[in-house]
Amino acid sequence: MPDISHPVYFLRIARSIDRTLNDLPEAEHLRRGDDISPAIQSMVSDIAYYLIEISEELATSNRHEAEIPSAHSHAERSGTAALTRCAAPLGTALAHLGQVVERLGFLHENIRHSSTKRTAAPDDVRHVLQEHLDHTGTTLRTAAQRLRDHAAQLSHAPSVSTTTAPTHPVAPPAAANPREDADQHPCPAQERDSWIAISSAS
Repeated sequence: MPDISHPVYFLRIARSIDRTLNDLPEAEHLRRGDDISPAIQSMVSDIAYYLIEISEELATSNRHEAEIPSAHSHAERSGTAALTRCAAPLGTALAHLGQVVERLGFLHENIRHSSTKRTAAPDDVRHVLQEHLDHTGTTLRTAAQRLRDHAAQLSHAPSVSTTTAPTHPVAPPAAANPREDADQHPCPAQERDSWIAISSAS
């Protein structure tokens, strides 16, 4: 089970959300006839994965509390609660991406591309798409900031050592286009497998 009472846990998730945010496309790409649906698909997958992990952590914590009332300390219960507070902005981000997917479906149905040229999306559609993409970015930043705020609180708590790494750090989900050196960050697929293994073990 991850050390949910340690600030590093929350900082790592926040950095994972940052990497997801870095893959957020812009509607302006549609002016060139580019296809942004693969980037949207990757973001939907990542954000949904965060929500799954949050809900699983809550369910696991509740189950352990029911089995052994003294299983978790107040710090651990507070950590679980802090984690759930970024669920709402993540869900809002998914809702806005759902609007993006719907409008991309409209374009897919109504705009025909030749084998040599892609047709630009209409300006009004691009404008609406960009609004939803902007809202997605805002809510993801909110989720990451809430995690960082809780990490800062833990760092200033007398009983928490900021120099000790958690026993089971959380790894981020797979990213569509990794931007960081492979030596510094493990393969995204390996990171996700590690995170799944940690959750399964708990």
